[in-house]
Amino acid sequence: MSPEVRCLVVGRSPTPAPEVLARLDRGVELVGPGAGVGGGRFDCIWRLFGGRLEGGRQDPLAAGLKAHPEVRWVHTVSAGIDHLGPLLERYPRVTLTTSAGVVAVPIAEFVLACLLHHCKRLADLEELQRQHRFEAVPLRELGDLRVVLVGLGAIGNEVARRALALGARVIAVRRRPELGGGPHRLPVVGPEGLTEACRGADALVLAAPLTGSSRGMIGDPELRQMADGSALVNIARGGLVDEPALLRALAGGPLAAAYLDAFDEEPLPESSPLWTAPGAHLSPHVSWSSPHFARRSTELFVDQLNRFRQGLPLLNVADLAQGY
Repeated sequence: MSPEVRCLVVGRSPTPAPEVLARLDRGVELVGPGAGVGGGRFDCIWRLFGGRLEGGRQDPLAAGLKAHPEVRWVHTVSAGIDHLGPLLERYPRVTLTTSAGVVAVPIAEFVLACLLHHCKRLADLEELQRQHRFEAVPLRELGDLRVVLVGLGAIGNEVARRALALGARVIAVRRRPELGGGPHRLPVVGPEGLTEACRGADALVLAAPLTGSSRGMIGDPELRQMADGSALVNIARGGLVDEPALLRALAGGPLAAAYLDAFDEEPLPESSPLWTAPGAHLSPHVSWSSPHFARRSTELFVDQLNRFRQGLPLLNVADLAQGY
């Protein structure tokens, strides 16, 4: 008996959790990963990480869609879609869903680690240790910070929950402020209020999608408003920040630190001035990393695929026009 729904799996990472895949409805067939573009007709594609993120240049999703134009739905293991828009615009009948929320917890923990690293001056303490100097340095409490949080999706709300628990004051900036401040009832402003929100802020956390309107949204006007000794944390997309403005703010402006986990060009070129910028702390886009990533990603996908087979509404449907 032929399956009711056939799904092609493309990409190589993460390895799907087999104990979760066992929860798939009967009548569903998965082909892959590692099976190339597959044979026969497919209803959907599950896109795992591959191509550039895995050290190669081929886009396995592009190859799968080219070989199977009959596909009606693509589910991606990533949360952001800025890199998928140009491809999927060529397939207007395909519904795209994302894994938004799957990595909200580890990313929020990463943000809090950055803020605590900044407040407790761990880099300065490590430098004193290297110099064999036993000297006291003044430290801060995270609860004294005024934090501007750009983006109020799953990640932003998890960041807010943790920062508020430690006493920080948090104001959110979101594209549609009329939707309110989320479950934590944060004060919220729209993008037009971003510059004013940054006035006197101790920390600026970026958790927004990269779209045509958000590219370069953090520049000289915003960074100049920050408090002396402040910090920027970017766990979203490098393109949100005007890099020359960031370098100026670190070299002679109010920023004491920039924690950057995302860059406009990845891998970051060896020639980038960010490597040696004063106060810059770089990580190779790993804030999402967690031992639970494969299981959580597979759980969401299995739920989605069962919904697809049963004709139920899918979760996390992306809007290519909006960019998320």
